[in-house]
Amino acid sequence: MKDPEKSKKRSGDKETKTNKSPKSVGAASGRKKRGPAAPAKKGAAAKNSGSKPAARTRKAAAGQTAGRRLKKKESVGAGLLSAVLILAIMAVLGLGLRQVRQYRDFVRMRDAVENEEFMSGTVVDGIDVSSMTLEQALSYWRDTIEAPLSGKTVRLSNGASFTAAELGYTSDYETVLRNVWSIGRHGSLKQRYARRATHQQLTGNYKIDRRLYDPSFVRACVEAIAAEIDTPAEDARVESFDANSFTYSFTNDSTGSQLDRETLYRDMCSALDAGGGTVDLPVLAVKPAVTREQIQSQYGMITYAVTNASSSNKNRLSNIKQALAYIHGTCLHPGDTFSFNGTVGKRTKERGFKIATAYSGGEVTEDIGGGICQVSTTLFNAAVKADLKIVERHCHSLVVGYVDKGKDATVNWDSQDLRFTNTSGDDIYIVCALTSDKRVRIGIFGKLLSNGESITVEAVTTSTIPYETVYQVNFSYPSGAYQVTQQGKDGYTAEAYKVRWSAKGDEIGRELLCKSTYKATKQIVEYGA
Repeated sequence: MKDPEKSKKRSGDKETKTNKSPKSVGAASGRKKRGPAAPAKKGAAAKNSGSKPAARTRKAAAGQTAGRRLKKKESVGAGLLSAVLILAIMAVLGLGLRQVRQYRDFVRMRDAVENEEFMSGTVVDGIDVSSMTLEQALSYWRDTIEAPLSGKTVRLSNGASFTAAELGYTSDYETVLRNVWSIGRHGSLKQRYARRATHQQLTGNYKIDRRLYDPSFVRACVEAIAAEIDTPAEDARVESFDANSFTYSFTNDSTGSQLDRETLYRDMCSALDAGGGTVDLPVLAVKPAVTREQIQSQYGMITYAVTNASSSNKNRLSNIKQALAYIHGTCLHPGDTFSFNGTVGKRTKERGFKIATAYSGGEVTEDIGGGICQVSTTLFNAAVKADLKIVERHCHSLVVGYVDKGKDATVNWDSQDLRFTNTSGDDIYIVCALTSDKRVRIGIFGKLLSNGESITVEAVTTSTIPYETVYQVNFSYPSGAYQVTQQGKDGYTAEAYKVRWSAKGDEIGRELLCKSTYKATKQIVEYGA
């Protein structure tokens, strides 16, 4: 508030300077609203002494009006202050009530969220778990539900048994229970509570996915059982061959067994689906493809070849016998190639060979091992008739007397060989003998030709090469005398054919085997000059 003394001074100054009327002074005092006006100065009072009572009356009235106004203003201010205080108190009270409500909500949400049990109305696989904690639910499922299911057993007739757990039983019960229990347990308190409230409004049944067995496990189990049961059938087979008695020995055949895998697999799966049970082992008998009786009729001497060596001298017969001894008993496995030179070896005295008549360069000579070409010729014919593949063969330079033209086969250690390959698919055995009647016999034993077929070698002379007569002077002969000192022989060309016959004796195939050319031998006539 303003200082009254200062107000009085300012009022006195204004009255002196402006000489305003009391009405004006009263009006001015009324505008100041601060209390009664200050007394006028002495000079001024003397000058205006005649109007003093009226002025005082007006001043008093003005003072009362100002007081009333001040009181009214103070009353309004006090009311406003009270209203503000009331509003503040109400605000504080409202804030407190709100905090109380918020706290109650907090407690309610906290209690709901921090409850260790599943939310009300939660059903898993048809079971209400609302009153269970997570650990209680896990324990209940493990012991009461999963254990009996994983323990389902299938028993086999051989005494073996397998549980569903061993055959790949799986269940996601732990995952489902943990996921359902964790609903509303992540995020802020409000977020967790909102999720739980939403969940409680939903209806439904949480399902557990389980599989009683894994098909791959069952199949692996079947294969393991099959490994113990499967026994292959044993075919009868050639056990040995005796080249001296020309006889085969055979093993016995035996029946095998085999598990019917598909049937056992289906039966085991069905038993597990039905809760377990006993399953018979479906074992099949496996018969051998070849019995002893069958194989005995399939093996023996395929064919043989014979040549006559009765015109041979002692040394030649000795060489023939020596060569046959090296060949006798030879076994050729499928795909093997026989070599005459490789089997008989080099013809030397140290190896038992002797000097005998032989052909060389179109002439008759004496050589170590002479006569063994009759062995190679006989073997060549036997190999063709046994349906073996001829790889190398050479004809003689001159016609030989122990075989038809075109069917011979000569050999020479360093230049000519007889070779053939076993294409029969089975072992073959070569047996040889020089019989007492001086016949060279070579037989080939093995699996007989199919369907009772047989093969022969046929030769055809295709042309004749006339011999030439040569006359030579012999001064020891008298004039006009002559003598044939070398008999002339014609030369020839020939072809040999491999002919195939059916079991009924009908020709069913013919193919060119080889071609041969034999030189003519000059006839020499000596005469006297």
